[in-house]
This record gives sequence, structure tokens and C-alpha cells, in this order.
Amino acid sequence: MGTRCIYKGYTVADVTTATDDGRFRACAAIMSLDGERTRSQRFLDLETFQTRDEAHARTIQVAKAWIDALPDSDPLALPTNFSPLL
Repeated sequence: MGTRCIYKGYTVADVTTATDDGRFRACAAIMSLDGERTRSQRFLDLETFQTRDEAHARTIQVAKAWIDALPDSDPLALPTNFSPLL
């Protein structure tokens, strides 16, 4: 629990938790940082697994797929009114 990695400029945190029945609920926190400040974050609650390792693998797999599916994969691209000179 608490494992973090950087993927395509996003911080992915495995926040998998143990359930009352001894299984593990796979959960991910995906954050886009702007310097020291969190610009955005998304939480993904997934399936439950027999082991923490299975849940961790699923968490990372789904988080990376979610990031890959974003229409604009540059987490620091900000809207601008800049117009190039013609």
C-alpha cells in the first residue's frame, strides 16, 4: 500500500485497501501536479482480489490505461489565448 510511480507526467498512487473479508480492493489515485500543488486528481475504485499483489498489478494496469485514454495526454498543457503572428 502507498506505492507511487510517475507515468506520462502523472503521479499514480496505489491506495489499495484490505476489506473485512480479508481480500483487497484495488484503488488508484491519479494526480496531475503543477509544481508543489495538485492541479487535479482522480480516484479509481476497482475489483477485489485475494492478494495485495494482484490488486496492485490491477491498479497500475488500469491507471496507465486511464491516462493513455485521455484526449490530451499532456498534464501541464494549459488553455491559452495565444495566437501566432501571421
